[in-house]
Amino acid sequence: MSLESFCCPSGRLAKNSNCLALVPEEKLCDNGSMERMEQTLNPRKILRQSLLGVGGSIGALTIIVLSLFRQEEEIPLSLPAPHYLLFGVLLLVLAWSCDAVRVSVTTRLWKKRIRFRDGLTVVLSGYFLSGITPANTGGNVAEIYVLVKSGLSLGEATSLTLVGGALYSLSLVILFSLFSLFFSEDVPSRIFQLALYLLILYVILVGILALFLCFPKSLVLLTERVSAFLSARIPRLAHLADSAPIFVGNFLGDLREKFLLFLRNPHYLGWNIAMYCLHFVCLFATTYCILQALAASNLSLLSVVRLQIPLFFALRFTPLPGASGVAELSFASLFGSFLEGGRVSLLVFFWRLYTYYGALGAGSIALFRTLAR
Repeated sequence: MSLESFCCPSGRLAKNSNCLALVPEEKLCDNGSMERMEQTLNPRKILRQSLLGVGGSIGALTIIVLSLFRQEEEIPLSLPAPHYLLFGVLLLVLAWSCDAVRVSVTTRLWKKRIRFRDGLTVVLSGYFLSGITPANTGGNVAEIYVLVKSGLSLGEATSLTLVGGALYSLSLVILFSLFSLFFSEDVPSRIFQLALYLLILYVILVGILALFLCFPKSLVLLTERVSAFLSARIPRLAHLADSAPIFVGNFLGDLREKFLLFLRNPHYLGWNIAMYCLHFVCLFATTYCILQALAASNLSLLSVVRLQIPLFFALRFTPLPGASGVAELSFASLFGSFLEGGRVSLLVFFWRLYTYYGALGAGSIALFRTLAR
């Protein structure tokens, strides 16, 4: 599921001396865009995809937890402090609420107001579709759809979602930098290596995007050549020779305008970053609550949060739906050396239950209720 599936590529490029300008959005996207989006978000298709994604995840979780059980010499199934699990649920809901408030307030950039409940529906729908699609590719489509249903135009919804997605990753980098600067407790060196590699990758990707936004003609020209090459060898792709360069040029011009809108209102940039950071702290703190419930580690809250930042960043690039298998193994490897009494399997089980299946359950209800309107 991608933006190409419902954005109109039928507009025309307007040329000037410096760049390719975008024809007014009203001429590019109409009610047909929403119809195509609704076809993409077909409930039956989503249900089949969710069954496959969740089924694969449950299978991977079961195999990994059972293998961890076998490796552990002693499996204490009792919970010394079960009330911490309730605290974990409250923190999880608080993390979702921070994201919802971020969306509700940011819509004021376009003089629009949506209720907190609608903002919560937006983010939960995004969590759900992200969790059942490879590399979280479906989340943006779900968020845009619900935002449009809540009263934003397609351009406004796309702007909020695309810029928010960029700030999402940037907030993880900022959060890790702050924790590394002001918090000196030792953590495994592999964490810093992973964070460094991901930071370099992120900087490269942002640099490439910024380059294309400043010089869109270069990417349009590249698209024209690739489209011509493909259409010459694959006749059924002949339409790409005309439509693909137009779509790329319009998309880059539109995206540039969206970023400039936020740059003209920097307080909204700061608001999004601050609320994302608070969201992540609450989300990662649920792991601390699980550890306290199991009485399995002496790690501090700040250490638990700091350990998860680069891991969470890495899981976003995993091509498997919900990072099934990869998430469980990585999490077990990350916290295994800190746990006492062989409780890695229980930690992995509760962590996945909270942060993945909890979001899927709440998100599925939110999205299907919106589709049923």
